[in-house]
This record gives sequence, C-alpha cells and structure tokens, in this order.
Amino acid sequence: MKRHPVGLVVLVCASMLYTGAVLAQVDLSGTWALASDTIDAGTGRVADDFAGIPLNAQGRAAGLAWTADEQQELHRQCEPWGPDYIITGLWGGRFTAVRDRFGTVHGWNVTISVYDRLPMVIWTDGREPPSPEALHTYSGFTSGKWQGDTLVTLTTHLKDDFLERNGTPSSNQETFEMFMSPHGDQMAITGVVRDPVYLASPWVIAGTLARRVDTGGAVNNSVLYCMPAELQAVSDGYHAGGELPNQIKTLEMYQTERYNIPLDAALGGPATQYPEFRQHMLQEGYKPPTTYCKIVCCDFTSRVCRNPQ
Repeated sequence: MKRHPVGLVVLVCASMLYTGAVLAQVDLSGTWALASDTIDAGTGRVADDFAGIPLNAQGRAAGLAWTADEQQELHRQCEPWGPDYIITGLWGGRFTAVRDRFGTVHGWNVTISVYDRLPMVIWTDGREPPSPEALHTYSGFTSGKWQGDTLVTLTTHLKDDFLERNGTPSSNQETFEMFMSPHGDQMAITGVVRDPVYLASPWVIAGTLARRVDTGGAVNNSVLYCMPAELQAVSDGYHAGGELPNQIKTLEMYQTERYNIPLDAALGGPATQYPEFRQHMLQEGYKPPTTYCKIVCCDFTSRVCRNPQ
C-alpha cells in the first residue's frame, strides 16, 4: 500500500482550512461614510437629554454633572471617541485589510483622518484578547468572526469616555458588540453597548454606511489635527468644568411649555427605549405642548434656550 508523507497530509488539510476561511470573508475595503440620519448628526443631543438611553442612577448623575466647559480643559480638547462613534458619529471610516506576507487576511484596519476616533483593528484570526489588567485605550481591543455575510465584533479594554456628545458617560468596563452586514455599497451596522457601571441594560444603536469614491475628503486623505489651546478659564490648568446638582438649569425646559416633556422621559432609563413608554406617559396624564420649537431650540455649548415658535 502506498503511504503518503504526514507533512503532505497536514499541508493539504491546512490548505482546505485556509480556502474556507478566505471564502467566508466579505471584502470590506474602501471608504464608508454615514448614510443614515442619526440624532448626533449636526450638533448632537442637547445637554441632559438622555431619552432612550438606559442609564442607571449613577450614569444619570454623571451625565447631569457634565458641562460643555469640560471640552475646554487642556487634557480633554483632543479627547477621541470610542468605537461606537462609528455608528453615532459623523464620519464612518476607511477599511483596509490586514494581511500577512502570503496575502491571508487577519483583520481589518478601520481608520479616519480626523481626530474624532483613533484607528482600530478588527482581528478576525481568532487571537485571544489581552488580560483584563492590560492597558485600556480609546480604541480598545476588537476581535471579530464571520457569521455568513455578517461580521460580528466585540470590543473590550476601553477607556472611560462618553457615549454621546452631551456628556452621556461610559466607563472602562464598557464592552461594545457590532454586527456589520454589507450589501453591495451599503453596510448596515447594529451596535450593542454594555456598561455595568453606568447602564442598567444593554443599549442598542444602529446606522447605515455607504461606500464612497475616494475623493480626498474628511474620511479619506485630508488629515485634520487637533492642537490644545487655552480658550477659556477652565483650560488654564487650575479649574475644571462641571455642574453641581443644585445648579442644573437645563432640566427646567423639559417641564415648561417649551417642551412639556416629563423628566422620566428626558432623563432616560431602560423603559424609555421602548414604544410602550409613550402609552405610559399618556396614562399618567401627559399632553403634548401646543407650542414647540421648530428649529434647534437650545444651543449645545451655552445651554441657552430659545422661545417656542
């Protein structure tokens, strides 16, 4: 009987596994820009608006204590956003394959040329994450695996940061799961944020990206840098931004004729994520205001609110 060398059998098996791994991956390469209208497009949420975010009591307190003055502190002026900003942010990202010398794809490098978000790598080669005590960064560590044509990712080892541009907090215990499903030049992304420190339940977000022609725009080649500078009193290194509970004025607009929104809705919580919460408000006697703002009613930075129109 003719015998085959063991090495040849191993090589053939490895070749079969490699072929299967390659066929399982979808080509994500290219520049992907925001194609869906999110609440963060433009100036983002107004201060202290946490509706639909499942904050717990600690997360709500941290969010209410935030003020836009914090953005003027020297160490925060160039602070980047976490990976979830690819869904809630404005820019999308540029995907390039991470290959070895044989051309095998081991992951996807996701970059952006503005300073809003740091580059991240989605490792699809099955490598283990670092130990829990390893360094936490703004981009974290992300692993991914293909389930059909959907790339399922999990990001850990994140620094404490913000989920929204109005100071909605996130801790260094946050994990972020993504489901990325490309369909031609469109990509549907669903994200699940879990944070045992600030969230009472998982927060689900979703968006759509579209593949764009590389024209050298903000998500392509032109690099936008951030340079800290002393702009206001809080950037002098001796002061810090923040609001004490008895100084928060923004909450008043939710219970006046300007919005007439119950604080139970404006301050978020797990129940505010679901349509049934509207029925709950109606049962409690809520009536929509007869006059309301038809433009952006509150300046994001100064919290100055306009009269109804």
